[in-house]
Amino acid sequence: MNIEELLLADCRRLAAKGLLCSIDDSYSLRIPGEEKMLLVSGLEDWQKIDGRHMRRCLFLERDYPAALHAAIYQNRGDVGAIAVSSPCGVRLVAEFGGVLPTLFDEQARHIGGSARSIPDRTPASNKQLGKVLRRGDNGVLFGSQLLCLGMTSERVIFNTELVEKCARAYVIARAAGRPIKCIPWWVRLIAKRRLMKDERNAAISYSRGLKPDNVGGY
Repeated sequence: MNIEELLLADCRRLAAKGLLCSIDDSYSLRIPGEEKMLLVSGLEDWQKIDGRHMRRCLFLERDYPAALHAAIYQNRGDVGAIAVSSPCGVRLVAEFGGVLPTLFDEQARHIGGSARSIPDRTPASNKQLGKVLRRGDNGVLFGSQLLCLGMTSERVIFNTELVEKCARAYVIARAAGRPIKCIPWWVRLIAKRRLMKDERNAAISYSRGLKPDNVGGY
């Protein structure tokens, strides 16, 4: 499967699950060995995506959302795919404080720290997003959307699905008044160290023009 076919397959999978569902959503893949990406954005019906909707972009693009994707690729050499989506559970988190705590082991392992809401497309949001990127985290609540990063296309799909599942579980628990406990700090520390190691290895692979191996769970 070439990169164009892979992008279409990824978008169709996310669209079928209601994750890519808005004209404001976007999805991209890094082209290994080049300062370029393959990007799709602005679709009203993501389930009807085809080859006409994708474009190859340099990392120098300045139009939104290409500039957002390009900035992430330039600042995070480990990132191979980016999804900006509008899942229902994530939108509901905003009504419960705009913070999704680290509730599950896999969330700590692949997303990093708690997903916090930051404003969309403001000078302040650029600084906050920069802090998230420097921490190596792979998920943030971006305005009313979810911004997910992945070392590979498989991982960004998994991360997007994972954050949405965690968001729905959190919202249901909050709405029912159930107690909510984060996983222990030492589990988060171990998971974050493993995540950072994986990201360093992925960055080395991309610097050599190679796609990194997919990263499994525990």
